[in-house]
Amino acid sequence: VWDHKSPLIFAINGGMHAVMGGNIVLHRIFLCLVAFLTLWVFYLTTKLVFERVGKPDVTLNARVATLAFAVFGSLSQFTNSGNNTENFGVLALVLAVYCYLRWRKSLMWKWLIYSGVAISCLVFLKINFSILILPMVIDLLALLRRNVRKLIFYSVIWILPTLAQAALWLSYFMPRKLVQEFVIATISFNGKYLRAGWAGNLSGQLVFVAVLAVGSLFFMGAYFYLFKNRRQEKPFLLTVGASALLFSVILGTFYSHYYLVVIPYFCLIFGAYWQQVAKNKLWVLLGIAGLVLSFGISSKQLYNRFYGSVALEAKNMSLAADYVNKHTAPEDKIIFYGYGATFYRLSGRDGGSRYISASHPLIDEREGFGYNFTAKYIGDMSTTRPKYLIIDRSTIDIYSQNKRAVQYFNGHYGLETNLPGYDIWKIKN
Repeated sequence: VWDHKSPLIFAINGGMHAVMGGNIVLHRIFLCLVAFLTLWVFYLTTKLVFERVGKPDVTLNARVATLAFAVFGSLSQFTNSGNNTENFGVLALVLAVYCYLRWRKSLMWKWLIYSGVAISCLVFLKINFSILILPMVIDLLALLRRNVRKLIFYSVIWILPTLAQAALWLSYFMPRKLVQEFVIATISFNGKYLRAGWAGNLSGQLVFVAVLAVGSLFFMGAYFYLFKNRRQEKPFLLTVGASALLFSVILGTFYSHYYLVVIPYFCLIFGAYWQQVAKNKLWVLLGIAGLVLSFGISSKQLYNRFYGSVALEAKNMSLAADYVNKHTAPEDKIIFYGYGATFYRLSGRDGGSRYISASHPLIDEREGFGYNFTAKYIGDMSTTRPKYLIIDRSTIDIYSQNKRAVQYFNGHYGLETNLPGYDIWKIKN
């Protein structure tokens, strides 16, 4: 179990591993191809949108919007690890809009099915991505509001792929008696996570807010003209802009990569109004500042990866993983009490719990969600008896907030050695 993810991302990553094995270079090449495909589909989609709303210079505006998306959609603070739900969600979103607009032009129901397939992927990557299909839903209702029979017919066609995928996942989880876990991961955990975010308990770090605020400078002028021209503008473009803002606000948490999936909508609005923006010095200066600062943040992350704290962390983690590998047998289990799965890969040892990252039990325990993940975490360890517990000192201040987990660790493990950045604890008895 990794965080609060729906099952489709595991199927995608599992498929990548089944085809390409553990060679991360091949994975990266594939993810680059996905990024190029996303960019191309976005360009085609943007052209259809501008035709739909009657914008002049359709091809030029589409190219400008695509250039903006190529820049902001590639910045490291938004793309994160490359195979997150957001990275695949962007492709699903632009495909959904593209196929919907193809149906809107031809009324050939096959395009509505294709759009529905993309939407089903969007839903089962992360449920809150569904906010971004509102422009299409509103457009469909407006188009067929006077013909209820057609509205029902096309709506059923559109929704059918999502229902089919839900049935597919239920057919997998029901025989294993894991339907409750499926619902928690897909729907309910996300709902509680959003509420905790709005309560100020999650991702409140000013650095994330600053990164997002800097990036938003680039799009402020376009939104100004969208609002200014709202009475003359076609509803579809207005709903695209509104759903993008709604998605951004409703998250309640400020991890930058959460916002990657909404960047295409921001770039689409920019493409629609860039010529007006270019005539106003204030918006031009703000846009340049947002672009330069965003690029600077991304470049700093790249520098940090090779020369800064991230490079040091990678070196220290490798040393700790080598120690664990040399002092365990291949069948031994371990527990890495920190964020992420990298340590398990480096050490060549499997985790002793279904929870790969310490963040999942921590959030449930600290925020009182009531899923009792920590009890399952401890129960897994009691059964598998991991030989080593590895403590990441850089995150222990956060994860020590899970008092029940720490109490279990202290009762069953003792410190064996200190390594740079990591403490290695060995099971007692």
